[in-house]
Parts: sequence; structure tokens; C-alpha cells
Amino acid sequence: MITVKYGPGGKPKKLNENWWAPTQKQWAPILLQENKKFWEAETDTQGRPWAALSPRYKAWKVATVGGLPILILTGKMLNSAKVKPQGEGFAVDSTFYGRYHQLGTTKMVARPWMGVPEAALQLLPAISWSNILSKRK
Repeated sequence: MITVKYGPGGKPKKLNENWWAPTQKQWAPILLQENKKFWEAETDTQGRPWAALSPRYKAWKVATVGGLPILILTGKMLNSAKVKPQGEGFAVDSTFYGRYHQLGTTKMVARPWMGVPEAALQLLPAISWSNILSKRK
């Protein structure tokens, strides 16, 4: 158990050493929510635009599904995307082809759609401290 005192004459306060698990649970939906903003803008989480579609694929896509965004994050990919705590980090669950968009393939340029946006990162200290200072064990 870690105990700290706040200021001169402050009362000792025990800190929650098991703060990371509740922090992960609270932060995971924020990560997903913040990533969705970048999906709509068709950029990675640093704001860099996704690579353009190849002319051949673009023609097929327009003919088949109309002038939709590069990464169609409506339907299966959007609805299935989840960020879940896993060990000391996070796992992203989505459709099987989500990884190909994220990492690319020998025939497809990567269009990263998951990351840690700055807005989500800015919220982490407050969430962490609320759990560190909580009385949960």
C-alpha cells in the first residue's frame, strides 16, 4: 500500500495500487469515440490523409457501391469495432479485414484507422488520478 500526505499537516491518504484496470475500462470507450472522428475525416490519428484508392479499385468501388468514403466505416466495420482492455494494454476487435486497412498488404496501402488520438491522451491523466485516489482495492 502506498500512502501520501497532501501539503503541510495533510492527512495521510492511501492510494489505490490497482488503478490501471478501472482506468483501462473507462478509457477504452473514449479511445473508440475519438478514433471515430478520424474515420469520418479519412485520416489517421495524426491527421494525415489516407492514401488514395488505386484508379482501378476506385472505378470498381464507384460502380459497385457509389461514391462512398475510402474506408467504409458504416455497417460491419463501424458497428463491430471495439476497444477492450487486454493485459497491460488494449485490443481492437473488428472485422477480419480491419487489420489489412491498418497495416496494409503487399497489394494495398495501409490506411491506419486506429491509434491513440491526442484528445484521448489528454483525458488519461484525470481518469488515472481519479482511480489512483479512489478507495477501490
